[in-house]
Amino acid sequence: MKANYICPHCRSFLNVGDKIIIAAKNNKKEKGILLLSMELGDYTILKHPSFNIEEGEKINMFCPSCNSNLKKHKVHKNLFGIIMQDDEDKEMQILFSGTYGEKCTYRITDKEVESFGKDAGKYLDLDNLISMS
Repeated sequence: MKANYICPHCRSFLNVGDKIIIAAKNNKKEKGILLLSMELGDYTILKHPSFNIEEGEKINMFCPSCNSNLKKHKVHKNLFGIIMQDDEDKEMQILFSGTYGEKCTYRITDKEVESFGKDAGKYLDLDNLISMS
Protein backbone atom coordinates (compact mmCIF):
# COMPACT_ATOMS: atom_id res chain seq x y z
CA MET A 1 0.00 0.00 0.00
CA LYS A 2 1.33 3.39 -1.00
CA ALA A 3 0.85 5.92 1.77
CA ASN A 4 1.55 9.53 2.59
CA TYR A 5 2.08 10.80 6.10
CA ILE A 6 0.81 14.29 6.90
CA CYS A 7 1.13 16.77 9.77
CA PRO A 8 -2.27 17.14 11.50
CA HIS A 9 -1.61 20.87 11.97
CA CYS A 10 -0.21 22.26 8.70
CA ARG A 11 -0.93 19.27 6.42
CA SER A 12 2.68 19.16 5.13
CA PHE A 13 3.87 15.82 3.81
CA LEU A 14 6.23 14.20 6.32
CA ASN A 15 7.51 11.33 4.19
CA VAL A 16 10.36 11.30 1.68
CA GLY A 17 11.27 8.03 0.01
CA ASP A 18 10.40 5.30 2.50
CA LYS A 19 11.01 7.40 5.65
CA ILE A 20 8.87 9.67 7.83
CA ILE A 21 10.76 12.78 8.94
CA ILE A 22 10.11 14.00 12.49
CA ALA A 23 11.85 16.78 14.42
CA ALA A 24 12.64 15.76 18.01
CA LYS A 25 13.95 17.14 21.27
CA ASN A 26 15.57 15.00 23.97
CA ASN A 27 15.49 15.52 27.76
CA LYS A 28 18.57 17.78 27.56
CA LYS A 29 16.65 20.07 25.15
CA GLU A 30 18.95 19.06 22.27
CA LYS A 31 17.23 18.98 18.88
CA GLY A 32 17.57 16.50 16.04
CA ILE A 33 15.82 14.76 13.18
CA LEU A 34 14.43 11.22 13.34
CA LEU A 35 13.77 9.11 10.26
CA LEU A 36 11.05 6.56 10.97
CA SER A 37 10.04 3.63 8.80
CA MET A 38 6.80 4.10 6.86
CA GLU A 39 5.92 0.46 7.54
CA LEU A 40 3.73 0.21 10.64
CA GLY A 41 5.33 -2.19 13.10
CA ASP A 42 8.88 -1.53 11.86
CA TYR A 43 10.59 0.37 14.67
CA THR A 44 13.84 1.16 12.87
CA ILE A 45 14.85 4.75 13.65
CA LEU A 46 17.70 6.60 11.97
CA LYS A 47 19.25 9.64 13.63
CA HIS A 48 22.54 11.51 13.62
CA PRO A 49 25.07 9.78 15.93
CA SER A 50 25.59 13.05 17.85
CA PHE A 51 21.87 13.35 18.71
CA ASN A 52 21.92 11.39 21.96
CA ILE A 53 18.76 9.62 23.06
CA GLU A 54 18.83 6.91 25.72
CA GLU A 55 16.70 3.77 25.46
CA GLY A 56 13.53 4.45 27.50
CA GLU A 57 13.94 8.25 27.37
CA LYS A 58 10.78 10.26 26.75
CA ILE A 59 11.25 12.62 23.81
CA ASN A 60 9.13 15.35 22.28
CA MET A 61 8.29 15.23 18.59
CA PHE A 62 7.36 18.04 16.22
CA CYS A 63 6.42 18.65 12.60
CA PRO A 64 9.61 19.62 10.73
CA SER A 65 7.60 22.10 8.61
CA CYS A 66 5.48 24.07 11.09
CA ASN A 67 7.21 23.02 14.35
CA SER A 68 3.86 22.09 15.96
CA ASN A 69 4.04 19.57 18.77
CA LEU A 70 2.61 16.23 17.61
CA LYS A 71 1.60 15.16 21.14
CA LYS A 72 -1.95 13.84 21.50
CA HIS A 73 -2.70 15.18 25.01
CA LYS A 74 -6.35 14.13 25.12
CA VAL A 75 -5.45 10.50 24.36
CA HIS A 76 -2.31 10.06 26.50
CA LYS A 77 0.55 12.32 27.58
CA ASN A 78 3.12 10.00 25.95
CA LEU A 79 1.45 9.43 22.57
CA PHE A 80 2.09 11.43 19.41
CA GLY A 81 0.02 11.48 16.24
CA ILE A 82 0.19 12.08 12.51
CA ILE A 83 -2.18 11.39 9.62
CA MET A 84 -1.73 8.51 7.19
CA GLN A 85 -3.35 8.89 3.75
CA ASP A 86 -3.71 5.70 1.72
CA ASP A 87 -3.60 5.34 -2.06
CA GLU A 88 -7.36 6.07 -2.24
CA ASP A 89 -6.90 9.32 -0.22
CA LYS A 90 -8.61 7.80 2.83
CA GLU A 91 -7.16 9.30 5.99
CA MET A 92 -6.52 7.54 9.26
CA GLN A 93 -4.80 8.61 12.43
CA ILE A 94 -1.47 7.06 13.45
CA LEU A 95 -0.52 7.27 17.13
CA PHE A 96 2.89 6.19 18.43
CA SER A 97 4.86 6.21 21.67
CA GLY A 98 7.15 9.05 22.66
CA THR A 99 9.44 6.74 24.62
CA TYR A 100 12.59 5.97 22.63
CA GLY A 101 12.81 2.25 21.93
CA GLU A 102 9.22 1.48 22.87
CA LYS A 103 7.31 -0.50 20.24
CA CYS A 104 3.80 0.91 20.24
CA THR A 105 1.73 2.15 17.27
CA TYR A 106 -2.00 2.46 16.59
CA ARG A 107 -3.77 2.94 13.25
CA ILE A 108 -7.23 4.42 13.84
CA THR A 109 -10.07 4.70 11.35
CA ASP A 110 -13.62 5.78 12.14
CA LYS A 111 -14.55 2.11 12.67
CA GLU A 112 -11.52 0.24 13.98
CA VAL A 113 -8.23 0.36 15.82
CA GLU A 114 -5.28 -1.73 14.76
CA SER A 115 -2.31 -1.97 17.11
CA PHE A 116 1.32 -2.78 16.34
CA GLY A 117 4.29 -3.59 18.57
CA LYS A 118 4.85 -5.52 21.76
CA ASP A 119 4.15 -2.43 23.94
CA ALA A 120 0.83 -1.51 22.29
CA GLY A 121 -1.28 -2.63 25.25
CA LYS A 122 0.62 -0.41 27.67
CA TYR A 123 -1.31 2.85 27.23
CA LEU A 124 -4.86 2.51 26.20
CA ASP A 125 -8.12 0.77 26.46
CA LEU A 126 -8.50 0.14 22.72
CA ASP A 127 -12.30 0.08 22.98
CA ASN A 128 -12.24 3.79 23.86
CA LEU A 129 -9.41 4.84 21.52
CA ILE A 130 -11.61 5.84 18.57
CA SER A 131 -13.67 8.25 20.67
CA MET A 132 -10.56 9.76 22.35
CA SER A 133 -8.66 10.46 19.14
